[in-house]
Formats: sequence, C-alpha cells, structure tokens
Amino acid sequence: MEILSSAPHTLHLFAEYACAAIEFISIIIILCGVAAAIARGLRLALSRRRAAKNEWLHLRLSLEETLMLGLQFLMAADIIGTISNPDLQGVIVLTVIVLLRVVLSFTLSREVAEMDRREREAEGRAPSDEKHDADEPRSKNTHYPKGR
Repeated sequence: MEILSSAPHTLHLFAEYACAAIEFISIIIILCGVAAAIARGLRLALSRRRAAKNEWLHLRLSLEETLMLGLQFLMAADIIGTISNPDLQGVIVLTVIVLLRVVLSFTLSREVAEMDRREREAEGRAPSDEKHDADEPRSKNTHYPKGR
C-alpha cells in the first residue's frame, strides 16, 4: 500500500525531470540553429561574390525551421508540465508557445511558397506552363506538330 501512496509524488518528480531534459534539448536545438545561421550568414556576407537574394531567404527559412523545432520541444515540455502540475501560469506559457508556433508555421509556409514561385520564374517557367505540362505527357519526340 505504501508504494501506491508514493506514486503521485514519483510521477510528479519524473515529469519535472522530463520537462527539464526536454527544455534543455530545445535550448541546444535553438542555439545550434542560431550558431549555424550566424556562420552561414557571415560566409554569405564575406564571400567575394554577391550572394543571391535566394540564398538569404534559404538562410532565414532554415533558421525558422530550427526555431519551430525548438518550440515544438518546448511545447512538449510545457504539456508534460501542465499535465503534472496544472496551474494558470503553465497554461498561459503553453498558449503563448502554441501561438508562436502557429505564426512561425504560417510565415514559413508562405515564404516557402514564395521561394518556389521565384525559382520557377528564374527557370523561365510561369505557373500557367505547369498546367500545360501536366495536361500533355512528355515524350522524347517533341518535334512533331500537335496534330500528329
């Protein structure tokens, strides 16, 4: 009977250690992402050739992805902490982290779509060309007129 009476305390203690470990992992992820972004940015800034706008966009996107991953770990830690010790402050922190993640996800998806559009334009293909390409199967003999 003594084991069952100490179970809630043991579970709470385990949740505290799990939260601390997951928060530590999120800090490491974010720090590594920021360090990699700084190194990559310095390389772009100090390179002899002029960096394309696309390269800076890729840098921002990779940093945002890293931040999202770190926020996911923080959200996991806060969920565990809120479940094991529900209080108003924990719920507020969890809400703020979820909102930040939603905003970052929205921003990231918009920027990825914009980057894809720019890359298509740089290749000389307009979005209307894709629909045309999808309607017609590609073949090796493209020299024949359409009527054949």
